[in-house]
Amino acid sequence: MMRENKIEIIVADDRPVVLYGLQSWFESHERIRITACVRSMDQLLGRLKTASFDLIVLSGGIEGSCANGFAPLRTLAQTFPAMPVIAFTEETDAHALARIQLAGAAGLVSTRDEARAFERVCERTLSGAKRVVSPRIASYCDAVTRPNGFDAAADYRDVRVSVRKFIGQV
Repeated sequence: MMRENKIEIIVADDRPVVLYGLQSWFESHERIRITACVRSMDQLLGRLKTASFDLIVLSGGIEGSCANGFAPLRTLAQTFPAMPVIAFTEETDAHALARIQLAGAAGLVSTRDEARAFERVCERTLSGAKRVVSPRIASYCDAVTRPNGFDAAADYRDVRVSVRKFIGQV
């Protein structure tokens, strides 16, 4: 489904260089327009109460961390349940990425993704899909579920095998 008008997003990041980078990235873009940039959770909540956006992009430390249970992300999901949130993250750990989704992120995009992947996640999220991830994020999650291959040149010189222990466990 192609939208006729631009996707209007608000970006929250505590790093000005990322805000300016995202603005310039989408400045000449035909389908996404960054209509507001904020540097703190308080600014974000203030903007969301006075204007409407198609979706929220959280980046940097604003989405929170595992230590605080991604509290800002949870707050947004509870306060504005109809507005999807996309986490634009540097995280590569599959378990942390799953926790970000559980905290309320409708979509996940890596900071290493290209613009087209970012767009696709935005469009799919706006169409109502949940737990949308970019291909790069999916590869981080797949790496955990894939079985480890064996080492063809394994070195067993320093390994001691206890036959008694092995037989006792069988």
